[in-house]
Amino acid sequence: MGKQGTQDDLRNVSRRRFVAALSVATGSALAGCSDGSVEGQSEPADPPEPGDRITGARRVGPRDVSDFGYKDLWGYRKRQAVETLLADPAVNDVASDWVASFEAYDPLTNDLDAISVQGTTGMSVDGGRESGEFEVTAEQRQVAYGLVDRHTEELLALHITDPIDVTWNRDYPDEEGRRRHEYVLDHDEVWQHLEGNDWYPMEKAAEIITAYGDYAHGEVSPSIYYVMQDGELNVVSTFINVAGDDIELLDVVLVEDFVEHPPQQLAREMNPGGETVLGSVPEPPTMQRPQITAPEGYHRTENVDEVIEDAGWSVEWSGPRTVGAEVSATYNGKPAFEYIAPVSTSTGYALPERNGRNTREFMFPDNEPVFSGELLYWDIHSNDFGGPGVLGTTEYPETPEHPRGFRLRTHFHTGAVPNARDFHSGHRFAPYNYYINYDFYEDGVFMPVWQRQGPGYVTEFQTYRDEKYGGPTIFYVSKWVTRPTPGTTDGIETQVFDGSEWTTPETEFYLEGDDETLVRFRNPDGPESITLALDDLKEVVVVRPKEGEIGEAIRALDPEAEFEFYHPAQYVDDEPIQGEEVFAWLLMEGRPDEVPHPSGITTYTRLGEFTLRGY
Repeated sequence: MGKQGTQDDLRNVSRRRFVAALSVATGSALAGCSDGSVEGQSEPADPPEPGDRITGARRVGPRDVSDFGYKDLWGYRKRQAVETLLADPAVNDVASDWVASFEAYDPLTNDLDAISVQGTTGMSVDGGRESGEFEVTAEQRQVAYGLVDRHTEELLALHITDPIDVTWNRDYPDEEGRRRHEYVLDHDEVWQHLEGNDWYPMEKAAEIITAYGDYAHGEVSPSIYYVMQDGELNVVSTFINVAGDDIELLDVVLVEDFVEHPPQQLAREMNPGGETVLGSVPEPPTMQRPQITAPEGYHRTENVDEVIEDAGWSVEWSGPRTVGAEVSATYNGKPAFEYIAPVSTSTGYALPERNGRNTREFMFPDNEPVFSGELLYWDIHSNDFGGPGVLGTTEYPETPEHPRGFRLRTHFHTGAVPNARDFHSGHRFAPYNYYINYDFYEDGVFMPVWQRQGPGYVTEFQTYRDEKYGGPTIFYVSKWVTRPTPGTTDGIETQVFDGSEWTTPETEFYLEGDDETLVRFRNPDGPESITLALDDLKEVVVVRPKEGEIGEAIRALDPEAEFEFYHPAQYVDDEPIQGEEVFAWLLMEGRPDEVPHPSGITTYTRLGEFTLRGY
């Protein structure tokens, strides 16, 4: 696979050359087929049936293009496809009236982008402060689905749903939750925004995964209030100290923009001309719509067998509990991974300058769970905290670019209500939006793929705060735990390649990567090996599994281990590793300067790669 491109590379490549390169990579054999509209033709009673180009398209995997191209499909092309969809007069007319919105994207073969936008025109709330129960209705939600030609920016398929009201419940979770809210609502700087308006609370009881200012996790929790003010949906964002017997209000910010460049704002800035293609082009088939907005704007989930047998792999998955889907795998009938899990995603805001430090020193300079920046979440990936978790599998047929393979696809809206009814109605300030995928190929390649689509607190820290920090506004680290078993479930040999020679470290280690660094796990009594490639955006921590440490202990289910956890490097000591079972933590960092809009409309992608040999 190609190496990670730089931002300067992207700036120096013209848009025409970039789109052409992606088109060739993703297959343009059918580019001459046309499912587009006929200019000047009146809208037919029924749209035409989709042709082979549309029905034969499948989702693009990371080896259908270079790793650089895959990341930029989700970044550059996603934004372009949103704008193409919103430029249609019928879509623009609907989206311009929204007060909140959500977008979704899937790149397809045959040079197609699957895109959707959805939103609501208002909000009403039944219930209130006295009852502590809130029935929330997002009004007149509609979804626009489109398929966009990556060559021409034409809209080749379009469907707009009828408007519906969407309802969900938010309650004070328990007596402690009520006590927290009553304390916050007693403050004039909060209540002045809510009094006389429709509003509801979102209190995540998230102190176990939150660090704020000089407070370690376990001490601070957010309380968020959605409110309709003068026809606009806003948020009152607060943080409270919950460590002692008495609650303390630490901060209050009124947030108007949940994400950067929301679809309704883009729609209002456009002046679409001509006629809509609605009705004169096909409707996007269900399987060619973004998976997280189908059907009816929700997730399209499949029943996936607990054991997947394909492409030489036997993959067994369970959960998600609190660390995403937990996976074990054999390859060609031999052990490969006893355990794989995306244990944690750290998302930090308002950091100091990096100054060449590794992620542990950068984020936790005092070697304790107090974050160096202003706000940090160690996100939990579970079904009941904003699933749905496993969406399904995606098959990759053999192509000239890669052998046969498949993806186990999962998705999480951390902090959203079940099925993300709120998030998909545009109520998406603070909850995160992740694709976390497991890709397996017949040539022995396993790729963990992590994608963040925001929004989090980016707009709060970029737009509404006056504090100045020397480093990035937002910084992420996706932390995966693997237990490699290269042909054996007994002890293994661990080696490191530094670009010139292999070495055999005797004890646990924390290693920063570059483009030449490899870590290899070998069967000491056989030919099997598993090699992990690193680069300057990856780090690895190799430690012995120990009771009471995250990896062996499960996040949140073991509170003592959870409160002590801040970074896998904290577990490195002088324990010998040669001939032993080990955990290999893969840390994939996200730098916000690589994407133009880190909140919402741009998807940030990180790819790992393990290669099996000797099987």
